[in-house]
Amino acid sequence: MQENLTEKDINDVFNDILFLEEKVIDEAYEEGYKIGAAQGNKEGYHLGYHRGAEIGSEVGYYLGVTEKYIDNYANFEEKPVKILRSLENLKQLILEFPQINSPEADVVVLKETIERLVNYLEPLLPLANVHMVDFFTKNVYETYLPAEIKSDLKKYKHRDVMDKLFNNDYSDLPNLKSYVTKSQEYTLKNLEVCLQTDSLIQKLSSNCSEPSRLKLNVFMNSKKSHEVDILSYVIAVLKNISGTTHLVDIGDGKGYLSSLLALHNKIPVLGVDASETNTDGSVKRIKKLSKVWNSITSDAAKESSQHLYKQITKYVDENVDFLSLVSNTFLAEPEGLGLIGLHTCGDLAPTCLKLFHKNESIRTICNVGCCYHLLSEIYEEDTKSGEFPMSNYLKEKNLKIGRAARMIAAQSMERILEKKEVPNVTLFYRALLEIILQRDFIVGDKNKQVGRFRKRPANFSEYVEKALKRLNLEPITKDCEILSLLKLYEEREYEVYIFFLLRNMLSPIIESLILLDRLLYLQELGLTNSYIVQFFDPVISPRCYGLVAMK
Repeated sequence: MQENLTEKDINDVFNDILFLEEKVIDEAYEEGYKIGAAQGNKEGYHLGYHRGAEIGSEVGYYLGVTEKYIDNYANFEEKPVKILRSLENLKQLILEFPQINSPEADVVVLKETIERLVNYLEPLLPLANVHMVDFFTKNVYETYLPAEIKSDLKKYKHRDVMDKLFNNDYSDLPNLKSYVTKSQEYTLKNLEVCLQTDSLIQKLSSNCSEPSRLKLNVFMNSKKSHEVDILSYVIAVLKNISGTTHLVDIGDGKGYLSSLLALHNKIPVLGVDASETNTDGSVKRIKKLSKVWNSITSDAAKESSQHLYKQITKYVDENVDFLSLVSNTFLAEPEGLGLIGLHTCGDLAPTCLKLFHKNESIRTICNVGCCYHLLSEIYEEDTKSGEFPMSNYLKEKNLKIGRAARMIAAQSMERILEKKEVPNVTLFYRALLEIILQRDFIVGDKNKQVGRFRKRPANFSEYVEKALKRLNLEPITKDCEILSLLKLYEEREYEVYIFFLLRNMLSPIIESLILLDRLLYLQELGLTNSYIVQFFDPVISPRCYGLVAMK
């Protein structure tokens, strides 16, 4: 009995081995098939896309020839009716051909770039979404920093680590160096998807005349002057190339950009803002600016610049009919519109892109977004509505960034590192205050914000006093309690700052993801003349990137 059982067990073992081999072979085949199919799909797309670009160029050539013959024959005294009819039929057939693929735009390459970025960023999103107020109460430093980075940081005092971060010195800190290097790798300027202003102009330019530039410092600070100087020039070039007659400035604000385009470039601009206060302010500002302008220009220029900039107060959604608005405001039918926006806030930037896509009358868009923390997300809290992601590709991934991560996307690491700015001490104070709030008070409302104070508190005691007053909480009468808490944690002050810097190194990656998603949205729709552009110096103007597209 025992021998038979042993033989049976051995046979079962051999069968299991054979079945296991077959299973491994089947799984390997399935995996290889999927990889091969995916690679084949990519290669097929590349070949089809670029062959389509070649055919589209040829068809475009014949369309031009056909239209030329139609124009010539139309001027004959005795028109060749049959020939004209045949040419018109040919023209209609050509126009049915799909839009030309730009040889320089490749959706697959863009998707692959986004996928690499997402694969790096997604595991780090818990770190990016940490609230600095929870630094001590949730033991953030130990919980969220990768173990290998903490191992590096233990080699030096916190102040020395800060110096190394500011001086780009990672000797004897291989893991920290890897984190910083990888994070920089996925920024827009290093992903090779971003154009400089000069490259954009060169790419789009034709035989159109180049507009003159004017740096205006009146009524605006140096940062705004830097932005308006560059963006007004790019917009004027776009206007010349596309042949549009009017511009619409979304989120017009104080009207600096619109004013210069109207006064200097002589372009009719409709400024649209949801705030009546902003609209009234821009009206008063253009009157003051016009007086200064008129004192340095000729009478002819004064006359031609008058009434070119008009303002209205209106909430903008993707259903606004700007063609009618411009027509009714300027009492003239525009021959194509250009949509512009300098630092359009939150959801307004993606709304502008949707307007550009939906309206044939809008031929160009030049948009610089900001306030990413106010951007709504589709997959945040199961709302199923929102403006991120925009592209079908990222929608299929159900990707969510998170509000705290979007908040740091507005930070400028380049400015912080360039100026070697140690974070404000109130960052440390606020984390300490959270210990007091959770220990001594019942504060359940997470939306209660202490915010900034107009005058920085002189010390921690004054900070606590002002913060509790702002939160409508009873003051702490025993100053010794506050000072003892400060004494307990003061050696960890620079630990807060190090974590703040390391977390903020993800900020340009998050901004890159948001803007690449918008670019992919346009290219998925066949709007291949669309680009991400670095307009401004990031040290002067942190929100320096924007999107430009032309139909």
